[in-house]
Amino acid sequence: MKLLLFVITILSFTACNKASTDPITPIVTVDSFTVSVNNGYGTGKYKIGDTVDIFSVAYADNELFDKWSGDAALLNGPEEWHSWFVMPNRNVSFTGSLKTIAPVTLTLEQIRGRDRMKPVYSFFPAGHKGFVYLLHGTGGTAQNTATNYEFKQLIKDLVADNFGVIITEAEEATTGVDANGDGKLRWLVSPVDSVTNIDYANIKIITDTFYNRGLTSRSKLRYSAGMSNGGNFSAYLSAFYKYKAGISYCAPAGLAASTTTTPLQFCMARYDNNENVGPTGNAAALSNSQTISGRGICSKYFIKEHAPLYPERFARRGDITIAKSVAVFNELKSKGYLNNRNYFIGFSDVLINAYTASPASFPELNSLTTLQKIFVVEQVDLSVSDHQMYSDYNRATLKFFNTQCL
Repeated sequence: MKLLLFVITILSFTACNKASTDPITPIVTVDSFTVSVNNGYGTGKYKIGDTVDIFSVAYADNELFDKWSGDAALLNGPEEWHSWFVMPNRNVSFTGSLKTIAPVTLTLEQIRGRDRMKPVYSFFPAGHKGFVYLLHGTGGTAQNTATNYEFKQLIKDLVADNFGVIITEAEEATTGVDANGDGKLRWLVSPVDSVTNIDYANIKIITDTFYNRGLTSRSKLRYSAGMSNGGNFSAYLSAFYKYKAGISYCAPAGLAASTTTTPLQFCMARYDNNENVGPTGNAAALSNSQTISGRGICSKYFIKEHAPLYPERFARRGDITIAKSVAVFNELKSKGYLNNRNYFIGFSDVLINAYTASPASFPELNSLTTLQKIFVVEQVDLSVSDHQMYSDYNRATLKFFNTQCL
């Protein structure tokens, strides 16, 4: 009897476990979703938690980027031509839109400063609410500022928002003489006065000239924005003349933080490789912004992160075709300058040195004009987030000029 029960038990167990040989349907874990970008770039599959950058298509001189629609609530800046977001656990879609504007043609003239004639570019929209001084960096000029692609995008945005624009240059840039012996041609930030410091004096004289002509008036609000040394000068200039607001691009603005009563915004670059900025300068800018805010004065701090290159990036300005841009991109990719996510590896000087040593090794890049090659390098710098004026936070700049911290 015991043996019989044992056999029955074994047979029952075997029968019950027959099903264990049936195939088990695996549980599929989805860790990637699709990004669709219409009228722009960035379409692809991304993993949940990835940082995803999207970019508008190129736009002409009579166009501005308007905004992103679709899943725009995800974006860091839904009104910026280049924005980013963290990939959620679903498919997302964005559509970029452009708007038509009247092309901005700056007037160039020579205006008498304190000691000599100064090149001045300007534009004053009818009924403008204020005007902005745009200030070049070390080694720059008024012409560089007026023709620089990134500054031109800011100029278009400012004029479309009913701001006037004035561009001139440091006295050292006009004379070609390093007056203070610091080895650079740039704005003299100190002493901060309009008697002994010719740069502050020239700004006052040029402004008064426009007042006297009736092109603008003393009732209009004044602002300034500058890049690098021009950013430092913007901080001090806006404080000295009590402008409505100032913006410093890629400059920590030094001691202005402890004295200014003018709202000041910092727009820095994460991987700024300039000897006067770098990680130390970025940290100082953040600290200075916090110091200003702690004194009860409005201050904001933005830092542009690096972003992948996309094949059409070099066609942004319009003088390089999309086909040629893609060819240059593929050349950089094939030579190992981009990683598997198309981030540029290192800084542009590696590319410059390699190209200088053997131009023939870069047939696509070598086929460009000198100005086009410079533009390619600038776009690489911008993607790396190195020391370059950038238009990625233009709408943040407009918001600060319009409302400061409100």
